[in-house]
Amino acid sequence: MPYIDPFDDGRSPVQPVAAMDEASSLIDAAVRLERAATRIGNARLRPWKMTLSSYTALRILANRPNLTLAQLARRCYVRPQTMTRIVAELENRDFVARSAHPESERALSLKVTETGLAALNEMNTEVLKIRDTLNTTLALDDIVAADQHLRQAALAVENELREMDRPTP
Repeated sequence: MPYIDPFDDGRSPVQPVAAMDEASSLIDAAVRLERAATRIGNARLRPWKMTLSSYTALRILANRPNLTLAQLARRCYVRPQTMTRIVAELENRDFVARSAHPESERALSLKVTETGLAALNEMNTEVLKIRDTLNTTLALDDIVAADQHLRQAALAVENELREMDRPTP
C-alpha cells in the first residue's frame, strides 16, 4: 500500500517519500480522517456556535441520560476539566441540566433538556452529512471491517498504555 503524505493537499509536486510501514501509514490515515471530520464538523456547527466536542457530548447524553461528568468525559475521550467547561457552556445555553444522580448521593447527573434535543435534531442534519460522504466513498462491508479493526487496534494500544502505567515491582 503506498504511503500518502499527510501534508500533501494534492496541489504540490510529487516528491519521493521515505518508506513507511503499513501500521504507520494506518495511523497517519486515521489521524487525517479524525482531523478532517473535526474540521468539517466544526464548520457545519458554526451557525449554532457549537464545536464538535460540545455536539458529541450533547449527542452522547441524548442517548445515555444520567451520566456523571466523569462518565461523559471518558465517553468523549477528554479530560474532566475539559468536560466541565463543555458542560458549563451547554448549561448556559439550556441544552443540558444537572440534577441529583439516581445512584449516588455525591454525584450529579446530566440530562439533555427539551431545548437541547431540539437543537441537536437541527444540528444532526448538518453534522451527520459526513456519514453520507463515507457511505458513498466506501462499501458497507469496508466500513464495518475498518470500524472493527480500528477498535481492536485502539484496545490493544490502550492495554499497552495501561501496562506502561503499572508500577514496576
